Amino acid sequence: MGKYKAIISDVDGTLTPIVPQAVPSEKATKKIKELSQKGMLFSLASGRPFFLLEYLTKHLSLTTPIISDNGAVIIDGNNGSVIWEKNLPNNEAQEIINMIPEETLTRLSCDSINLENPQDVPQNVKIRKVSIHDLTHELADLLIKQVEDKFKNLAVVKSASYKSEKFADVYFSHAEATKQHAVLKYSQILNISPKEIIGIGDGYNDFSLLIACGLRVAMGNAVSELKAIADYIAPPQNEDGIIDIIDRFT
Repeated sequence: MGKYKAIISDVDGTLTPIVPQAVPSEKATKKIKELSQKGMLFSLASGRPFFLLEYLTKHLSLTTPIISDNGAVIIDGNNGSVIWEKNLPNNEAQEIINMIPEETLTRLSCDSINLENPQDVPQNVKIRKVSIHDLTHELADLLIKQVEDKFKNLAVVKSASYKSEKFADVYFSHAEATKQHAVLKYSQILNISPKEIIGIGDGYNDFSLLIACGLRVAMGNAVSELKAIADYIAPPQNEDGIIDIIDRFT
């Protein structure tokens, strides 16, 4: 085995197309499954909750720890149990929701379900993140300022909406619920150095993933800001860039 011992890849726009239940191409799937024969670990780090990733872990036969909810949770790939988590306090989630403009698409990512446009935060669930979708960039910036003025200890991610780059999505979570924090915990769990991990991504929420890893890889379709911090720019997702990365660095 070479310099690197693990690959942690984002999912949407990196490993798969941005469509529900998408999987990598047949060639990419085969290449990923062959990594274990080299003694190489392969894991996912996604903004999705785990219950929307489980089908993909089964498709790829993954048993490694899986990072979900933008880094709020690490799941045991063997049995689906929680290894590590950083949740947003329910009362803070409620106050954030109270600040969101009416008629705005809002999702509350919980430990076992996504709630859409909730008015009241349930007290019997663990809150991974609050997601607000399809805001104008001006409204997104205003909301971020209002929330950050009230709460000084949050992780905030703003990204272009899947609907259109003219709109923005905003995610609020616990300050330590980032892909960077999760990668550092992942490395402790598996007793490897972050410098021995290849991080791969395409979006704004992948900054914290790449920053934590020894080799930073941006996809050819990645946002320009992510490409600017990358050590290597791979072919885009729709050209099976993951195969190029595996062939080049493992």
